[in-house]
Amino acid sequence: MNVAQTAKGLDAIDGDGAHVKRILPSYHLGYLDPFLLFDHFTVQKPAGFPSHPHRGFEIITYMLEGAFLHADNRGNQKMILAGGLQRITSGSGIVHSEMPGSNGVNRGLQLWINLPRSDKGMEPSYQDVAAADLPVVERQGVRRKILVGEGSPVRVSRPMRYEDVTLFAQSVEVGMQVPVPALFRAFLYVLDGVGKFGGTMTRAEAGEIVSFDPPPSQGFIDVQAERADLPLRFIYVAGLPIGERPLFRGSYVD
Repeated sequence: MNVAQTAKGLDAIDGDGAHVKRILPSYHLGYLDPFLLFDHFTVQKPAGFPSHPHRGFEIITYMLEGAFLHADNRGNQKMILAGGLQRITSGSGIVHSEMPGSNGVNRGLQLWINLPRSDKGMEPSYQDVAAADLPVVERQGVRRKILVGEGSPVRVSRPMRYEDVTLFAQSVEVGMQVPVPALFRAFLYVLDGVGKFGGTMTRAEAGEIVSFDPPPSQGFIDVQAERADLPLRFIYVAGLPIGERPLFRGSYVD
């Protein structure tokens, strides 16, 4: 049976006046190997994330609304538009800024993925992927947008999956099974609606995370929309643990 733990994201101010709902880590739930941090941010000018350093992990920024402008000390500059994402391998170290790219609301998700200590000195690299280049699979009332995994062009150092999933409102109950590879640690984050998750049908609503540690023994997570007239949208993240305790030094991870 899937053993699920739920927790609410914690509202915080980060960077220069940027509003963040911190999903991982929090007082309720620590990091989930190999995932170090997961933020749901909402930023409007003039707030943002001015120049700051990173080292020792990978970053995926996925824009839900608006845009974000990334610039770094290596001369890279790129606008991430709604529906698209950017992967950064900070490796041996970068200094970058992330600032609003539109005059309205700029909303998105940022995931930090740990690197093994043997890879932390690797050369920094980037990958920018537009919304149109991310595969979408739709069937039987379920829409899966593959951010990392089957068919996605996004390349990361660790084996993992990352999806934006919607169960559409229908006249009958909508449900699905989310496959979880063997040994992968997994969590789901509810963006919209209300759902029930795992073998115990644990309830979670928008702004809440459902984590599974140890991994589901049967290789999948049951998901069901609580209401047939209300869509359920959630983020699914799973990855192979590294098994090394990360050493957090601010925005560096050793």
